Amino acid sequence: MKIRAFVALGGFVLLLLAFPLFGQQPDKPVIAKKIEPEVKTQKLPLTKVVLFNAGIGYFQREGNVDGNARVELKVNEEDVNDLILTLVMRDPKGSSQSVNYDNKAPAEITLKAFSIDLTENAGMDGILKQVRGEKVEITDVSGSVVIGQVVSVQMPEAQSVLIPSDDPNIPGMVVKRSAPPADAIAQVSVLTEDGLQSLPLAKIKKVKFSKPELQLEFRKALEALASARGPASKSVGITFNGEGNRKVSVGYIADAPLWKPTYRVIQGKDDARLVGLAAIENTTDEDWNNVQVKLVSGRPMTFKMDLYDPLYVPRPLIEPELYASLRPPMYQGAITPGQGALGGAGSNLGGGQFGFGGGQLGGFQSAGNLGVGGGVGGFQGGMMTHAGSAYQSYGVSRPSVRSLLTPRLDYDSFSNRGMGGEAENMPKPRNPAMISPKDSMNLGEAFEYAVKSPVSLPRFKSALLPVMDEPIETLPVSIYNVQVLAQHPLKGMRITNKSKLYIAQGPVTVYEGDSIAGQARLPDVKPGETRLLSYAIDLDVVMKEREASIVSTPVSLRIVAGKIYETNRIRETRKYTAVNRTNTAKRIWITEVTRQDWERITPAKPIEVTAQLVRYEVMVKPNETETLEVVHEKQETNSSIYLAESEAYRLKDYMNKPFASPAVKKALAQVLASHEAKAAAMKGITEAEAILKEIGAEQTRIRANMQQAPKESDAFKRYLKKFDDQETEIEKRQAEIKKLKATMEKEQKDLVEYLRTLRVD
Repeated sequence: MKIRAFVALGGFVLLLLAFPLFGQQPDKPVIAKKIEPEVKTQKLPLTKVVLFNAGIGYFQREGNVDGNARVELKVNEEDVNDLILTLVMRDPKGSSQSVNYDNKAPAEITLKAFSIDLTENAGMDGILKQVRGEKVEITDVSGSVVIGQVVSVQMPEAQSVLIPSDDPNIPGMVVKRSAPPADAIAQVSVLTEDGLQSLPLAKIKKVKFSKPELQLEFRKALEALASARGPASKSVGITFNGEGNRKVSVGYIADAPLWKPTYRVIQGKDDARLVGLAAIENTTDEDWNNVQVKLVSGRPMTFKMDLYDPLYVPRPLIEPELYASLRPPMYQGAITPGQGALGGAGSNLGGGQFGFGGGQLGGFQSAGNLGVGGGVGGFQGGMMTHAGSAYQSYGVSRPSVRSLLTPRLDYDSFSNRGMGGEAENMPKPRNPAMISPKDSMNLGEAFEYAVKSPVSLPRFKSALLPVMDEPIETLPVSIYNVQVLAQHPLKGMRITNKSKLYIAQGPVTVYEGDSIAGQARLPDVKPGETRLLSYAIDLDVVMKEREASIVSTPVSLRIVAGKIYETNRIRETRKYTAVNRTNTAKRIWITEVTRQDWERITPAKPIEVTAQLVRYEVMVKPNETETLEVVHEKQETNSSIYLAESEAYRLKDYMNKPFASPAVKKALAQVLASHEAKAAAMKGITEAEAILKEIGAEQTRIRANMQQAPKESDAFKRYLKKFDDQETEIEKRQAEIKKLKATMEKEQKDLVEYLRTLRVD
């Protein structure tokens, strides 16, 4: 009975204990966490490289991905800006792409941002010290497992002992540090469920972090450490979201050295071929394996832009008005000589007014730190320093090998390269840095070469790629320019591009049979165009240029707006003599600079004319001499005199010139008549003035005599009559002078008006 009662009582108690469980509200339905699709990490192989002669290269990577995939790239730090600026991704069946990349912070800063600092080469003890308090699972060499929280790591310490001093200057005992005892070992203290345990550090085989996030953080820190090793490269991750297996691609541009064409002209007995090669360099950090290479000539506009550096804008810190109090103002002193209004490290604006204070203007401290200090508008004191200068390098990364290959040219230095004169010694610009777009500067042509076979090129290796092997048409010719070489022409050829390919400008080596004949420079040549090459001095031909003779012959006169113009015909004659000292005929092209404003008289037609040059052909038979006479003419017109002020003898001289036209002679005769009329009037005025001068002298004598003679005498009466007659003569002569002056003024006025509109040839 007791047992049954006890069992019944126990069942009742269990029922009471279970009752609240049945009486409470049911739990809310558990929402299953969304399982993110798995993202696979892979690399895309480099499949296409397009090299430009503008300092850039286009790199394209292609490959197949399945489902959601993440593609990782390694990019030199100096190329990150170009990647941000030009990255293009193609996923024909995907839904979206995202890109993330390492920031500008140095590796040591990135490592310090993780929970476990791997900047230093920390051992097991160093890592366990950093995770004190974290729960870990420790396995020793025997296989025993201890789970608990890391309390501390005790390393063996050196012992301090007192020993007698062996230095006579230091009497007594001294403290000496000795090595830790031989039996001392490092211990790790762990708090377990059973209490505090101490484990020998040397016997620990494995440590596992219980927190998955800490384990993941540790792995990320290791990945960051691995990515920082080697050159200063940055990791770029591109995520493609989609379903199924599909082909994706990634393309971007980066700095690349110019590709350089080089040619060989192989001259046979009956034909010639042009072989073209392109020199390229792989300055990337990876090998090229079966990469499709294209070489593009042209001038695409490219530039650099800093999109990688983080930029921060200082923001004001607004103080709550409830707690802000008025600051005691500080007032500026008067400006003294030699002191600027806002100069000096101690200058301030208002000394606290409008929030300025602390003797700093706008927070720009005199020490050179770009900071916000002194309370500018409530800005907090401090320093904004670039991460690259605020932290020292700890040797985690090293500079890019590519940056050590060759010095980089700045934009102006590159623009000034290749500004030399043409092969035929054309004038050079006085200041190449000031060349304007209108100047004659060969910018090349836009075309591309596609290398037929895939290219495999190890990193930091160079290669010569075949881009052309075409038949060409050649014409042997000797090219003479006295400004290049006075005594001999240059041995050369005229080539005609019979292929459908463009020929990019570059050096040419000419072979005649099995021997090299010389080297030349070739400009851009379009299909069907011709160009000249000179590759050696033709010692078999002796040239001589006679000094030019110039003859000036007057040909016409004309009168325009009162001035007479004399036109002369200038005739310049140059003679070139060529002596052929071989048993074969020679074709010689004599080159001259184009003569502006000159008319070519002989030869009637040159063999070739360029924008700045003209060439004449002379055929010289074996062991004979030929002379080419080049004659140019031009007319020069010079202003001689102003006809309204000219002298009569010069007018007569022009009238007697045989090349003066009848119309000009008639106009000159009219001008001469006007000048003669003015001269006659001037002569009359001169004669009348001379008579008046004589009368004036005579009247002075008469006045003196009249003062001595009595008024009733006959002499006085005679003097008076003569004086009266002279007054009549004076009035007559004065009227005559006035009339003659009026005549002169009228003649001059009429002549000026006549010449103003006169135009005769």
